[in-house]
Amino acid sequence: MLISTAAWRALIDAGVLVVPLDADHVELRCGAHRGVLKVVTSPAVLNPSDIAALKSRHRDKILLAVPSATSAVRTTIEAAGWSWLIDNGRHVTGLLQLAGQPIPIDSREAAAPAQRARPGRVPWGTLTLVRRLAGQPWPGQQQLAAVAGVSQPRVSQALAALAEQGLVQRTPAGWDVTNIDSVFDWWLRSYPGPGGIRSFWYGLEPPVKQAEAVVDVLTSSDAGRIAISGDVAADLIAPWRSPRRAVIYAQTGVDLASAGFTPAGDEEATVELIVPKDPGVWPGPTAEEALGRRPLADPLQILWDATRAPGPDADEATQRLRKALRDRRQRATGSQAA
Repeated sequence: MLISTAAWRALIDAGVLVVPLDADHVELRCGAHRGVLKVVTSPAVLNPSDIAALKSRHRDKILLAVPSATSAVRTTIEAAGWSWLIDNGRHVTGLLQLAGQPIPIDSREAAAPAQRARPGRVPWGTLTLVRRLAGQPWPGQQQLAAVAGVSQPRVSQALAALAEQGLVQRTPAGWDVTNIDSVFDWWLRSYPGPGGIRSFWYGLEPPVKQAEAVVDVLTSSDAGRIAISGDVAADLIAPWRSPRRAVIYAQTGVDLASAGFTPAGDEEATVELIVPKDPGVWPGPTAEEALGRRPLADPLQILWDATRAPGPDADEATQRLRKALRDRRQRATGSQAA
């Protein structure tokens, strides 16, 4: 994530409300002071010349998140009118500049280092290809390219790499996974997360009701595509336990305080609102969706989010979800064969 959970908590503790606008931009609010900033992260230590290079590439106001920064770098960032956060996994400090108002950030010491995202470009197209093959077989590369949103040469490269790992195979009917449980295991090991920007909220209603309320707010705000994932979606597909947290994806974020939600930390949150970078979180063209106000995310996204759900019985709920997704795929495969 561009803004880590530790950084989110530090901002909330400082009285700063974070509203994701898209996968790269946030609106920060502190009292009467507001600012729309593009979030830029760097896993490497920067120097003042790096800041000058960034300034030449970005016209937006920037919120720069780095693991460390010298006083010279911080001074250069502030001279550009930008904001900065230093997030070393245990402690978050920073200075926001909102409408000319400096707002210092200084978090409490965390108990353990936060897990950082793996560097490098994420192959979203390949991951979407796996999602589509997990749903059903496809007769050829042209059809796969269309449903995965990538070029046919890229599909050919990705299929070759996946076949080398034993995940997919060419059959007389087309391309298919070799074993859906192997795909589930590979996905949970390999998926880096949806990227983008997330925010955490607390509400008093049951999580299913909270999910419906958030969907209503997003719909009325014209937030684009919306999808429910995690605990709530898993309960709709394979009921087993009472959901603990609603995970909602949207193309544009909103301020949920207007709907009665309170900004919260990761541990106590009952709603996680994510504006993702991954274009594959939305359901594919043949995916089953719940009716009414409960549009569901891609099944592999629901599976990944369900493994992050709070509660001691999340593992058993995830196993039941896997069985339901396995049975769903068998039905889809059987209907195609018929």
